[in-house]
Amino acid sequence: MRVNRAFIALAFCSALAVPALAQDEVDNKYKTADTNNAVIEGRVILPSGFPANRNVRIVLRNSVSHLSTFYTNKQGEFHLNNLGEGIYYVQAEIDDRSFEPVIEKVSLGRGIVRKLTLELREKKTPALSNPARVVSVAELRQVVPVAARKEYELGLKLVSKGDFTQAAEHFQQAISLYPDYLAARNDLGAQYLKLKRLDEAEKLFQGVLEEDPKNFNAKFNLGLVRIERKNYMDAISELKQAKVIDSTRPVASLWLGFALLESGDLASAETELTKALVMGGSECVAAHYHLARIYLARGDTAEALRALQAYLGEAPKGEYVKEARQLEDQIKKKS
Repeated sequence: MRVNRAFIALAFCSALAVPALAQDEVDNKYKTADTNNAVIEGRVILPSGFPANRNVRIVLRNSVSHLSTFYTNKQGEFHLNNLGEGIYYVQAEIDDRSFEPVIEKVSLGRGIVRKLTLELREKKTPALSNPARVVSVAELRQVVPVAARKEYELGLKLVSKGDFTQAAEHFQQAISLYPDYLAARNDLGAQYLKLKRLDEAEKLFQGVLEEDPKNFNAKFNLGLVRIERKNYMDAISELKQAKVIDSTRPVASLWLGFALLESGDLASAETELTKALVMGGSECVAAHYHLARIYLARGDTAEALRALQAYLGEAPKGEYVKEARQLEDQIKKKS
């Protein structure tokens, strides 16, 4: 299985709302006139077990798309009415990221009233201020010479243009000017990873981690090296550690889900891939394709077809388009 370049280069790797009634937020196309529709009565609590006592953001999705985003009342309570039967994913998160987000899978049948408690988790590490580019504390403390920084920035520009070979040369030059340059060493490894120079990439990531054990980029990229080598159990270990360093990065859940799927752990893979979709949206659109594979393995062709169509609709030029169309054709022929 190929590793998508858009996700490998992780080294380069808020919505404001007011509290509202949940049932008014769900798109009308997900409601019906059926009086037997299901209801979710939910509440959000703190790790201590006490009520959240604040407006908590709730995100509702099904396996195909985002359905709704809204806020609880000040007691952390919410209601979702007029839901058709099916599988939903409910995520609770605090805007200031003072707690870890939590996601629950909910199966609904007609007329069911489901009581749901979402317990927030203590945050393991401080939230980082720039979610688009993870910078470790050790990197922030480095005083990089101007010449080395210039070479590094030239490398970043070339990466954005897809010229990974030339980018690697500039990152190498930056390191020659400042050998302790953690970001340049990690990003050089990321280019080697794309160029399939796995041994060199691995050595660079390990070197960064020896000096900066909580460097998310290096730990995540090391997990991708394991995936490239199809060493999925080691990949799972590395990617779980990356999530401990920073659980706000949806691509870590995406590739952890992929590794779990390849190792045969379908239930855990579904959980991680769903998290990736809920948290990452278009950044993790490939999760639709991998979820389709899981549904198909379980014999749920209807869910598989919906996931494939979601992937093809959101990523018409995505890496797995050929495989997705083949699976779609197979399902349609059988049905």
